[in-house]
Amino acid sequence: MSQEVYQAIIDLLQRMGIAYDEIEHAPVGSCEESLAFRGQAGWSGASSKCILLKAKGKYYLLVTTAEKEVKARPFKKEFGTKDIRFANRDELMEVTGCDPGSVPPFGHRDPSLPFYVDEKIMRAEYFMFNPAIPTKSFRVGTADLRRIYAAIPNPVSTFGEDEEERFVIRKLEKTA
Repeated sequence: MSQEVYQAIIDLLQRMGIAYDEIEHAPVGSCEESLAFRGQAGWSGASSKCILLKAKGKYYLLVTTAEKEVKARPFKKEFGTKDIRFANRDELMEVTGCDPGSVPPFGHRDPSLPFYVDEKIMRAEYFMFNPAIPTKSFRVGTADLRRIYAAIPNPVSTFGEDEEERFVIRKLEKTA
């Protein structure tokens, strides 16, 4: 399954004409391990952390930075429930087809899986992520990442803070 997701990512990048860098490294099981390999390759930018949440029987993919501690609580109002939890390993494998630490920020087979992307990512020049394979890392420009999120069928929102430092969620505009 992860090979299928990896190929879907490559196909999408090529179809959109998006340049990307790719490195191979030892298998990773955490964001920290991925970040270390990317640093050894001389890469810089926002390094991904993709977390699958479950609320009211539905799944949501949060895309944030490796160093950010994610709390589900701010998403209660958006998801319409107080009952939010992190998906377990079996659910992660079922929904994404990926092992923990290698879940990509796009390329998933379910076009209805909602994505919530940390606005902090878009302030970096590059975005680095595992493309569903724990021995590979990709790097794309964040301007291209915006184009990807605008073009994919998945519902995409961004999250961050407003001028008064309150948690906000914004819907991402889609391209035709």
